[in-house]
Amino acid sequence: MGTDELAENASESAQLDRKGARCYVFLAGWVIFWAVVHLFIVLAVFSNTVMLLSYYAVSYRNGFVRRGLAGELLRVFPESDYFGAAYAILWVSTIVWLIALGVLMWLVLSPNIRSERRVLLALLIPVLPFSYSYAIYNSHPEILGMSALLAFSIAIWKARTSRVRVIASSLYGIAIAVLSFIHEAIPLEFTLGTVLAIIVLPKGATDSERRRCFSLAALPGLAAVGTIVLLGRRDISAQLCTQVPHGMVDDPRGTVPNTSHKAFGCIFGQFQGQSDLHDWVCSKIIFFFDLDTFSMARVVASFGIPRLFASFVLGVVFFVATLSVLRLVCGAPARPFFRAVGEHKAIAALAAVLVIPLFVTALDWTRWWTMMALDVGIAYILYSLDKPEIEQRPPKRTVLVSIAIIMVLAVIPFGDVNNVGG
Repeated sequence: MGTDELAENASESAQLDRKGARCYVFLAGWVIFWAVVHLFIVLAVFSNTVMLLSYYAVSYRNGFVRRGLAGELLRVFPESDYFGAAYAILWVSTIVWLIALGVLMWLVLSPNIRSERRVLLALLIPVLPFSYSYAIYNSHPEILGMSALLAFSIAIWKARTSRVRVIASSLYGIAIAVLSFIHEAIPLEFTLGTVLAIIVLPKGATDSERRRCFSLAALPGLAAVGTIVLLGRRDISAQLCTQVPHGMVDDPRGTVPNTSHKAFGCIFGQFQGQSDLHDWVCSKIIFFFDLDTFSMARVVASFGIPRLFASFVLGVVFFVATLSVLRLVCGAPARPFFRAVGEHKAIAALAAVLVIPLFVTALDWTRWWTMMALDVGIAYILYSLDKPEIEQRPPKRTVLVSIAIIMVLAVIPFGDVNNVGG
């Protein structure tokens, strides 16, 4: 019996039977059910809108400031439409990320929808810590960067010529540079994912081509961050406060009862309060715009070691658990993946080090670890799709453990958990 015939027989043996298909239909229904539950919670029970809208609170009206482009997006609309436009931006960014995840799931399934590992992986993707519930509960501006990174990684993975890879790197670099003026953390969060994608995913790329792609994809965003740090004004918090309009928005810690969700207010009103956006932003957020890097580091330190440590440990758990379950489901050995990264260890180490300023200047330590899980996870998922293990039938124990993990992950509101420390 020849090699091709053996491979064909192995592939046939890895196909789902009717009983297995029914099991995965149930599992898909479970994931969808909890997706609806999470959406209901955000819409009717527990919404952190006041914090999410604060990312779009300031513009360039009083000079060049960090995150000013976010506010400029809202200035395009009439003042009377401010809150409608702000809500639209939050949901559009969330929907874009969910579409990107849907594309990834389609890429996993489309070559062989009856491959058991592919089905497991497709059902795992939406319940990972950085996926659906992250976007629903925690739609920070970085979600746009997450979508850009995933699109770039897919483009690099699919590209067959150097020209396409260079074009993709150039467009991605420009996109990340622009997004850095919406949130300055975006290039630092995703440089690691960018570098891993360029190292691991291109087929037949030379080292010189990879270096060129590194430069085109990563340097524009880092240059934009440097511009923000050096030129961003830090003496105009009072003027910035005047930019924020008054209006009641959902706030879990708000003292004003929420009357907007009339259908559920009698049941859930005690869980969801409201605050005035202007008052909340001016009292809790605006003063950060006057702080330099060292002042921000002192604020982080003042938060206290126990709380920071808890946030850090939870983030590490998310990171390790995410990569472990991906390794379990995909089946592709991780050693060749990291061996390829080790061949470019200098640039990979530099990309990893760029995350450190986020820990120094911001409290969201769980969130940063989750983003690192995204960086590595996207590259590993696409890498595994080119490996023969993805078509092989997983052991029964692996299937049972994977199904149990997916069912548990579907229940956890990861986006809200990622607010630990923030």
